[in-house]
Amino acid sequence: MDILHDEEYYRSRIPEPDLGPVQNFMRFVWNPDRKTVLGRTAQEWVLLVFFYTCFFSVLGSLFALQMWISIDYVSKLDRPYFLYSGLIPRSYFRSKIPLFRQLEISSPESLGVCGKPPYGYTYPTQPCVLIKFNKRFDWVPVHYNKSSQLPENMPHTLQESVRSSNKEHVGEIEYLPNPGFPVHYFPFAGQTDYLAPMVALRFKNVTPFRLLTVECSLWALNINENARNALDFQIILGES
Repeated sequence: MDILHDEEYYRSRIPEPDLGPVQNFMRFVWNPDRKTVLGRTAQEWVLLVFFYTCFFSVLGSLFALQMWISIDYVSKLDRPYFLYSGLIPRSYFRSKIPLFRQLEISSPESLGVCGKPPYGYTYPTQPCVLIKFNKRFDWVPVHYNKSSQLPENMPHTLQESVRSSNKEHVGEIEYLPNPGFPVHYFPFAGQTDYLAPMVALRFKNVTPFRLLTVECSLWALNINENARNALDFQIILGES
């Protein structure tokens, strides 16, 4: 059997003699025997430059695409923008009170006394709480139009509000402007000028120095009664 030897390969594997630090460095920069610059031949340098050119071109293209998507999305939003890195909601809210005062809510006049300062927090104290519907994409509620369709566990006051032609419930809790959300706010399809529906709860008889727990639930024909659609919050009134 014949064994073929690659003389060029074996010649490249022969250790080079030690010429000292300076001469070894100069030979590394340019080796006239092997025709290498910085340890690589001309062909190896061409392949190396070609590889990294393709690699960084693809990497730069992905970065440019991501930046274009981000800038194109952010440029469509209305100012002001703000960012908060803290974890305590109270400190976040206090730092943004001047900004919140500049924001406009949808139809504040329709909220009555709950649409302007001091929002019921004067004597006699009848505090207001604003409830806003979260944006749910492409969802349209099916409203109640017959008393027989009302769930048995629906609060009696809301049943009376749905049955009556006057949509305003007046009692221990007053709903402003109505105890529900108008259907013309739906569906939400990503509109830039969309305003989420809002309803104000005005507590007319709150006992001072007593914690009041309130649970708000959504009611519609196409909402599962067993789903977790409730909002819980607490109110306590003390001395001013």
